Amino acid sequence: MADHHLIRTIEEASFGAWPALAQVLDDGWVLRFADGHTKRANSVNGVYPGYADVEAKIARAEDWFGARGLPTIFRVTPLAEPADLADRLAARGYEPFETSRALHNPDLSAIAPTGLEAGIALRLDPTPGLGWLDAYLALSPLDARKTAALTRMLDVIVPRACFGWLHEGGRPLAAAFVVVQGGLMGTYDVVTAPEARRRGLMRTLLGHLTRWAVADAGARSGAIFVVATNSPAAALYERLGYRELYRYHYRMVPPA
Repeated sequence: MADHHLIRTIEEASFGAWPALAQVLDDGWVLRFADGHTKRANSVNGVYPGYADVEAKIARAEDWFGARGLPTIFRVTPLAEPADLADRLAARGYEPFETSRALHNPDLSAIAPTGLEAGIALRLDPTPGLGWLDAYLALSPLDARKTAALTRMLDVIVPRACFGWLHEGGRPLAAAFVVVQGGLMGTYDVVTAPEARRRGLMRTLLGHLTRWAVADAGARSGAIFVVATNSPAAALYERLGYRELYRYHYRMVPPA
């Protein structure tokens, strides 16, 4: 049986770690808007019990997303209410896409950082503007609108965060950041340069970020989200002690 209290804790922490630029709380649903950058920050998320008419809530969501020029995307987790939400959405033409796994590690203390390769340098910064953002964009380019949205989103993170990246002679090789809330460390924007994969660089980076989270920010457990088809990433996280806690998927009406 799913641990709904733990799932809700992870979901709430993820909203703070990956903040939207605007949001509406509508009868237990959290509607998040961030100029189209990422589905997580531009979707309807059921978190709390609701009492209002569900079809009216769906219609309101469609109006609000449409007014912002965004597709209406629902993120369906084990917390979604009512229990037949997926069926209701399907009846309105919403089709499922991209299933992801939420992995949880109850004890981060077992994760020890590994040594750096010769010539590889590590940066751990408290804010993204000290080099991390440029490194991330070099590894995962975005258009101007999404770059602006990401910059604003990172600037409004409230809990303690650490932005880490590895480089070789100034050339970014891997990047990720972690946010700690209530003893839970969330890991986000994990990316490695294609030519630098299978060298253990991300294992090294995540080890150092985890050590910071435990030693400096009081983290005890961790959560990370991975697309279900991304087996190499999932294998790395599982080697670090993460195990699947729940799955979620997105639903959207396909473009005409």
